[in-house]
Amino acid sequence: MTETRAELSRSMEDYLEAIYNLKVRSQVARVKDIAREMNVRMPSVTGAIRALAEKGLVKHAPYENVELTHAGLTRARGVAHRHSAVKEFLINVLGLAEPDAEKEACGLEHAIAPDTLDRLVKFVDFVRAHGDGRSFRLDDFRAYLKNGHDPDGDTVPDTCVVPPTIRSTRLSELAPGTKARIAFVSGPGPIRKRLLEMGMTSDTRIEVVRVAPLGDPIQIKIRGYNLSLRKSEAEHVEVEVESQR
Repeated sequence: MTETRAELSRSMEDYLEAIYNLKVRSQVARVKDIAREMNVRMPSVTGAIRALAEKGLVKHAPYENVELTHAGLTRARGVAHRHSAVKEFLINVLGLAEPDAEKEACGLEHAIAPDTLDRLVKFVDFVRAHGDGRSFRLDDFRAYLKNGHDPDGDTVPDTCVVPPTIRSTRLSELAPGTKARIAFVSGPGPIRKRLLEMGMTSDTRIEVVRVAPLGDPIQIKIRGYNLSLRKSEAEHVEVEVESQR
C-alpha cells in the first residue's frame, strides 16, 4: 500500500529527512549519527527506525547502516524539498535571516495544513521557474494552480520527483546527456561494495552516455572511461543533477 503524508508523523518525517541528509553528506547513516543529528538518545532512534522499517521506508539490521528503500528515498526527497522551499520562502519573500528561517521552517512545515503547504511549495517552484528575470502576476500563479501551466503555456517542473534545490534522483532515472555528481551509494553490502570498487564514490562526476531501449543497461562516463551498469545497480546510486542536454 502506498504511504500518504498523513500516515507519517512529524517525528517520522524528521527522521527520514535526517537519514537523507546524512547520506548526502557522508554516504552513511548510522544509529549514532542519526541520534547526534536529531539531538536524541539512541534508543529513540532505534524505535523510530523500527517503525519506518515496518512501513517499508528503511532497511536496517543490527550493527549495520540504515538504508533508505526506494519508497523511503522518494519520500525523504519530498520532505527535504518541502523544508527547503519553506525556508526559501521565509528568506526571499519575508526577509528572514538564514538561521531564523531554518528554525521557523522546521516548525512551519508541520504546523500548516497539507494542502496549504503544497500551495506554498508550488509558489516557490513557480518563482524558481521564472528565475530568468521574467516578471509575473499573482494571477499567473493562480492560473498555474488551476491549469498546471502559466498563461504562456509553460509548465513548472514536477519537483516532487526531482526537487530543484537538491536536484537529486537515482542514476537509473537519468536521460542520455545528463551530467551529475554522485551523492551516495546505497543498497545491500555486496552491491554497494561492487559499485564502490567500480569508482562510484561520493563527489565523483558522471555523464550518462547511452540508455538501452528497455532501460537496461545504462552506459555512463566516469573517471575518463565508459562503464555499463545494470539498471538494478544504477537504482542504488543517488546523484545530484548538474546539467541536462
